[in-house]
Amino acid sequence: MKITILSHNLTSNAAMRAHRLALAARHFAEVTVFGPVKHRGAWGALPQESWIKPVESKNLPKFFSTAVDIIASSDADFIIAVKPYLASYGLGLLAGECRGIPVILDIDDLDTELAPKGERKIEENLRDLRDPASTIYLRILTKSYGAASAITVASTSLQKRFGGILVPHGCPTDQVNPAAVDRELARKRFGFSGQVVVFPGTRRTHKGLKQLAKAVARIPRAHLAVLCRPDDFTQPEWQEFPLIRIPLIPYGSLPALLAAADVVAIPQLETLAASHQMPMKIYDAMAMGKPIVATTVSDLPQVLEGCARLVPPGDVGALTTAITGLLQNPLEARELGERARARCLDRYTMRHVADSLQVAVNQAAVVSK
Repeated sequence: MKITILSHNLTSNAAMRAHRLALAARHFAEVTVFGPVKHRGAWGALPQESWIKPVESKNLPKFFSTAVDIIASSDADFIIAVKPYLASYGLGLLAGECRGIPVILDIDDLDTELAPKGERKIEENLRDLRDPASTIYLRILTKSYGAASAITVASTSLQKRFGGILVPHGCPTDQVNPAAVDRELARKRFGFSGQVVVFPGTRRTHKGLKQLAKAVARIPRAHLAVLCRPDDFTQPEWQEFPLIRIPLIPYGSLPALLAAADVVAIPQLETLAASHQMPMKIYDAMAMGKPIVATTVSDLPQVLEGCARLVPPGDVGALTTAITGLLQNPLEARELGERARARCLDRYTMRHVADSLQVAVNQAAVVSK
């Protein structure tokens, strides 16, 4: 069996969902990932794989030739389009129609809520139509989710909205393994001293980073380590917080960063976008056996039940108390971390993800007959 996975943008962190699905699909199929890459290159954390085929990011009308080339190159039995963008789902529907093969739409975010909002003039909208990543195409293709032969989703909130098969992000636990990392060497590598809370995700408004920074600032001698692009956290408003800014690292270095942490925090806010999202890094933190503090948003309470400290979203005081409690009680922290890794091994390995994904592939095959 051959599967083509289409990402709308290999330059953004959206590429990581395509990569994770590819790792799962490779348990039962030959996989190729296609996606546009902008001039600044692929997303920094995206592993270099021989089966990832980047193409130059182009606007319309030049994008048409790129689309034709991908359709011509893809001799797959199934297409998985990651996110309902023109360069993924739109292209997938075209390829599926041209080749007579099933198309699976994967939805891991409520992207219409993450897209820029506001009234725009007709002239601006018309110019925007040249961009395959335009929110106009995104809105139309999101409404067209029913055209897919099957749907996969990353959270139960998305499942309630769109239906489909729940396919969690999971984690390649063979690579993300605490036994394979020297914690003290990892702390030296990242320059950590004292107590360090790590936020391993990508900066976005709904991630609750400002609240987390305020919470950590209340803990004497504690620091907050954040992954960032060159311009992230450089504004004056961030200077009052005890931040350790770490440039984006390859995914292969993530286990070392997590090993170096005393606590991992995932403080999602209660927004419409966050309530439909499951942070991928939560599974990585679980696999590394880290003590975790997270908010009661989306599926975090269900996934982390009994193996993390959970707090209400946006509550700085509760965040401070939960983090302080783990820093001051290493026995509890270690026990929670061990339970988190055991949960990940029991439910969220790539083999588990592959089994869920194969259900969707089988469903697509039946629907398309």
